[in-house]
Amino acid sequence: MLFQDAEPWVFIIWLIIATIIVALIIYLVVMLLESKTKASDKKFLILLLAFIIVLLLPVILNAVNEVLRAIGDALASIRDAIDNGGVNFLIQLTPIIGFLILLVLVKFLIDLPWDNSVWVSLLILFILYVIYCLIPELYTFLGFAF
Repeated sequence: MLFQDAEPWVFIIWLIIATIIVALIIYLVVMLLESKTKASDKKFLILLLAFIIVLLLPVILNAVNEVLRAIGDALASIRDAIDNGGVNFLIQLTPIIGFLILLVLVKFLIDLPWDNSVWVSLLILFILYVIYCLIPELYTFLGFAF
């Protein structure tokens, strides 16, 4: 399924641009919240974190979404058997799990305190939603979407 699109180079260009944008945002936020030396010392890890966030996080969250969907559908069918009122609300936990994964990645890759990691993660999550709204091909390229 990977690279079966007619123009995979467009995906690669958008992937590079999105990674650079997210890395710059992370760098600026770490520089403002922590220090300039901390941001300068962690340049490679910030770039690695941005790449992981842009490329792998949607795939991981899709897998989590599918597991939560299967569990939620099973619970909803049990509720349907009782009184026809079963609805699967469990899949709405996917963005929360995504934020927690992002928080742990920021905390341990960049080595920030928990309070600064929360702010960096929230800002990254906001930027990712903006990027994925502007360029939906980034997370639908692999055949996954959440």
